[in-house]
Amino acid sequence: MIKAIIFDLFGVLANEGTVSFSRAFYPKDEIKLGQTQKLQDRLNLGQMNIDEYKDQLASLGGTDRKTVDSYIDYHQPNLPLLEYIKTALKPKYKVGILSNSGDDWTKEILGEHLSIFDTVVLSYRVGLIKPDARIYELAVQRLGVQLPEAVFTDDKARYCEGAMNAGMLAIEYENYEQFKDELEKILTSS
Repeated sequence: MIKAIIFDLFGVLANEGTVSFSRAFYPKDEIKLGQTQKLQDRLNLGQMNIDEYKDQLASLGGTDRKTVDSYIDYHQPNLPLLEYIKTALKPKYKVGILSNSGDDWTKEILGEHLSIFDTVVLSYRVGLIKPDARIYELAVQRLGVQLPEAVFTDDKARYCEGAMNAGMLAIEYENYEQFKDELEKILTSS
């Protein structure tokens, strides 16, 4: 029986600036995409600060810091999803945020919607990043449920695979309607 739903922040609860930047400046360059992932991992583990991260992205994209800022600093909440969580999920399930994040932007991005969530697990605070099984275990522990009792959603397949390898169900987020349909199938069958 499902008791909790856990959401990624960037790309699910809010748009993801680094993905938008990568798609604009080097969408098919696998080497630069890999380098970007390594930079994100370093940022999310607290091994570099946000200014160093943005400077490195500017270098990868062959552009200036101001352009990088215009992508990275522009995160908007996914309002249809947040409303669905508030009205349909929160009354019946525990809900949490699990994000690879190099700083705490949850309040800035989600504002009043942050109060919906029962827990927020951010990688830089706990020294673990997805897809490490321990970060998924920590998230469910904080929600007071077991791994098989939780559904995790992320816009990145490797993080969904990490959740499944840890023992959770997972949904790769493409858009609100697709997510809602898949989640409701899971919830009605459990």
